[in-house]
This record gives sequence, structure tokens and C-alpha cells, in this order.
Amino acid sequence: MNKIKFGTDGWRAIIADDYTVENVKRVAYATALWLNKAFENPSAVVGCDPRFAGPMFADVTACVLASQGVKVYRASNSFISTPMISLGTVRKQASAGIIITASHNPPSYNGYKIKAFYGGPATPDDIEAVESIIPDTIDLQLKSVKDYEKEGLIEFIDLEDMYVEHAEKSFDIPAIRDSGLVWAYDAMYGAGQKT
Repeated sequence: MNKIKFGTDGWRAIIADDYTVENVKRVAYATALWLNKAFENPSAVVGCDPRFAGPMFADVTACVLASQGVKVYRASNSFISTPMISLGTVRKQASAGIIITASHNPPSYNGYKIKAFYGGPATPDDIEAVESIIPDTIDLQLKSVKDYEKEGLIEFIDLEDMYVEHAEKSFDIPAIRDSGLVWAYDAMYGAGQKT
């Protein structure tokens, strides 16, 4: 197996080359071990952006975490933005947030970012702790998302509504609407295309 190395704010790789279900399981398993060591009753908020197979990779991540006893708050939205994961992590008082995204990288890439309990990027020490325990191979027998949901280990939450409500409370929306300014916005198929 190849060595998985996190770069600036996450691990990124080409889908179906190094970014595979097996490798995502390896990273999620190391994340679960780290969470269980660093936190009592650990939890994580998990979601994905609109990249190819994002929901599948997010579900795999959620199931691996749940298999290790980590409570998962899984985004019920088909895709979300990274700031939504950050806000959800803070609001749910989770130990970490995980967003399946490759940010600005080309469409052939996907990635795995860990957000700290305060919503910002995990510290280099925490990332190093996760990297150092990523197994070379993994053989986990996982249950389905629905099974973990029945056990209370996976709970679906609407992060988009949470974020929009937060944004509306944080800005003077009537003043913006009445400003007379005309706005143009192109999400470029990014996670902000619905909001």
C-alpha cells in the first residue's frame, strides 16, 4: 500500500488511482483511533462536496467511524460546503469535522479534510498523529449506514439550513436587498451552487 500523506489542510489524490474506498477507509480508521484517544465520547460531523462519488466516500467514512464507536453527524444534504462542516462541528460540539473535498484541485481529485472541534483546520500535530497511525492495509467488516443509524451511531442533520440561518442572522439582509446593488454569482459547480 502507498503511504498516505496530508498536505495543506488535507489529503488529496486522484479518484480511482490513490483516492479509493480502501484508502478512505484507512484514513477514516486512523481518524477514529485518534478521536478515541484524544476525546472522551468522540463525535464527528461528516459531509461531502459535489465531486464524483462524494456521498459514497462520506458514507464509507461515517461507517468506519461508527464501527469504532465514534458518534457521527452525517450531513443529510447531497453535498455541502466546507464552512457548513465547520459550523456544524461547533454547533454540535463535535470532536472533529470531516469534509470529503479536494477544494481547488482539478475535478479528477477528491480529498479528506479534518476540521478541529473549534471548526478550523486541525493542527499540524493532530494531522501528524492521524497520519502516523494510518494502517498499510485494512480489513473492516462494516454494517450499512442504516444499521448504524438504528444503533444511534449515525444521525443525519441538515447543515445547509443551519448555515443559511446562521448567515441570515450574521448579516443585515434587508440592507443588502435594498442597497440597489446588482450581484452576479457563478458557483462553477461548486458546493455553493444551491445557496
